[in-house]
Amino acid sequence: MSRFSLFVGAAALILGAHAAPVAAQSSNAARYLLQQELSKACEFSGGGGQISNGGLMERDFDGDGRDDLLIAHEAIRCGGSGRSSFCGMQVCSVRIWLRRGDLLTLEKDMLGGGIEVSGGTPPTISGYGHGGGQWSMRWSGGAFR
Repeated sequence: MSRFSLFVGAAALILGAHAAPVAAQSSNAARYLLQQELSKACEFSGGGGQISNGGLMERDFDGDGRDDLLIAHEAIRCGGSGRSSFCGMQVCSVRIWLRRGDLLTLEKDMLGGGIEVSGGTPPTISGYGHGGGQWSMRWSGGAFR
């Protein structure tokens, strides 16, 4: 990928002393988790982190009617040009939190790239793995399969 847009919705995300707002519709939990992910991802780059459009998705991934959270590290840039420290040569961390009560709980931590979410309840999450092999998964009622 050449360059990523530096915007999520209308708001730029820059992690310095404080993260800028994600977007007006983002939950407090999503903003907090994004700040934590940016901090970890860019810890060794000596600079702040940014996430591009499509790297943060708030959607109902488990069909319970409440928005969950997906953060794809392939969309994170550190210090203006460096990649997330959670990226390898081909793929990056993809993390999915499900809402349990008022909290978002990490449910899935995997490697992938080209993350897309398509319709349905629950929706299908797809992407590619090492070597470019395509995969897809959706919530089965107890796990992502």
